[in-house]
Amino acid sequence: MVTRPLSQKFLITALVLVGLYLVILGAQRVYEHYQVKQISLEFVQALETGNEKQIRGLLTPEKADLAKKLKQDSQDSSAPLNYRILDVKLAGDKAQVSIQIQKNGYAIKPDIHLVKSQTGVWKIDAITQAKVDPLWYDQEDQRYREKLIKENVPPEEVQGRVLAKELARSLNTTVEESSPDKVDP
Repeated sequence: MVTRPLSQKFLITALVLVGLYLVILGAQRVYEHYQVKQISLEFVQALETGNEKQIRGLLTPEKADLAKKLKQDSQDSSAPLNYRILDVKLAGDKAQVSIQIQKNGYAIKPDIHLVKSQTGVWKIDAITQAKVDPLWYDQEDQRYREKLIKENVPPEEVQGRVLAKELARSLNTTVEESSPDKVDP
């Protein structure tokens, strides 16, 4: 058997230990990647079912009060949600999961931001980019237009009211319904 000098044995041992460390570190990163994806999917499922307790459990303590509002907002329609993960970014104790959610033919692509607590549990801290699909606005405007036509509103006024709603939406305000009484200047 070949005897190796002590420095060579030390070098081989060091390389093996470094290799093991890198494998463990890689496995931990893969596991964290999996965890944040699962938590994001659980959150969307909880929104779909309206499970306030589960929603609250997935949010950070500071955001837990939003659970009731999120539950109410998610129960507006009984149509099922379709969702898929688009991207996952990990940076230390913070993560961002981009997800696509579709319902009733409309899609949003929110970013779910997670933070890792001191106990190592990932919690949802924020949701950004949850913008409404423009197609939804188009269809909402079409339904509003049809409703006004059924009410025998003159065509010029129909177009004006729809345009007023579009303008109010772009300015983040609301439009009061005009009274049926006409005012002559």
